[in-house]
Amino acid sequence: MTNADMDRLKSDASGNTGLSAVLAEAVEGFSSTDDAVRFLASRGFEVTASDLAAAASDAETPAEAEESEEAEEDGYVALMRFVRQS
Repeated sequence: MTNADMDRLKSDASGNTGLSAVLAEAVEGFSSTDDAVRFLASRGFEVTASDLAAAASDAETPAEAEESEEAEEDGYVALMRFVRQS
C-alpha cells in the first residue's frame, strides 16, 4: 500500500464521515484482519492484512479516545485498535 492509499483510508475513515461510521460499526463484527481487508476492498481500497498491520504499528491512538469512555471512536481508530489486538 502506498502512502497515498494510507492517507486516503485515514482521511475517508476518520472523523464524522459516512465511511467512518460504517467502519466503526463493522469492526465490531470482524473476527480477523481478513474481514477488514474484505470490507475495505468492497469500498475500493486495495490493502492487505500486512498493510494494515504496518499502519497499526505506526498509528497512535488519540489520547482523548483512550482517556474518555464517552469519546466516540472514529472508524479509522477503531480499525487500527482492532488490527493491533488481532
